Amino acid sequence: MKEYTLSVPSSQRAKDWFKFVSESLSEIGELDHLIVDFNSVRFMETDHFVILACLIESFHVTGCKVSFTRGTDGFNNHLFNIKFKEYWKEGFDREKFTISHNETTLCLWKICKNMIYSYSDYAKVYFEKFTNNKDLVPLASNIDEVFNNIFDHSQSSVSGYIITQYYPKNNKISFSVCDFGQGIPHAIKNSDIDGTDNIEDWKAILKSLEKGFSIQSTPRNRGFGLNNILELTESSNGVLNIISNKGVVLKRAGEVYRAGNMGYDFKGTLIKVEVDLNTFEEKDESQHIFDF
Repeated sequence: MKEYTLSVPSSQRAKDWFKFVSESLSEIGELDHLIVDFNSVRFMETDHFVILACLIESFHVTGCKVSFTRGTDGFNNHLFNIKFKEYWKEGFDREKFTISHNETTLCLWKICKNMIYSYSDYAKVYFEKFTNNKDLVPLASNIDEVFNNIFDHSQSSVSGYIITQYYPKNNKISFSVCDFGQGIPHAIKNSDIDGTDNIEDWKAILKSLEKGFSIQSTPRNRGFGLNNILELTESSNGVLNIISNKGVVLKRAGEVYRAGNMGYDFKGTLIKVEVDLNTFEEKDESQHIFDF
């Protein structure tokens, strides 16, 4: 039996995670068994979960069995609560909702076309119970935008993943989406837009955030739709972090961009959004007006 062990980083440093992804993807082949070793991991952010999910999926689609080992007791308890270790068991449908034992975490979900709008609608309803009558329609619509862009532009060999987490101590929501596709810079450079064929990766990501920018590739989605996400994070005292190919862009509300090229090449796109629920508007409970 041919086995390979994924040694999950215990650190939170981006360079450790992307080195881990690059080295692991090079091992994909005719394997019978993938062992995911959590070592001494105590905590993982939403972006780490979706990166790991995409990586496991890349092995799983080749037909190998997936199992898990080690990790601290507290972290394994969290994995149990969100049912993470069940996702790659035989017969488990990762394209449907999975109700976790942890009510502040909306399930890890393998993105599929027929559930795009269902997930965002479910997220809106699911987290509104924590918000004291806040309207989360803007959050749901921006999740839709990210999903549509994955299908329009990523050309990923495996489906992307999303996970959404509520943090009650500071009343914030964080969601992360990851795919192992061609990446935003590559898609922009291959478009017919003048002046983008030799653009640096981080500048290509900034271009995708410009209002009105579009590569107009499909009828469903006029472009990347990322300016809407940028505006959401600005209006909600939030944070937007995009890593794609060699570029990284970080934008905190009210601050200038931190952007540049990394010392590694991430074959795909990772988007992490954090918003402050205190900043969302209250639901409009006024009388509905019907048109006849």
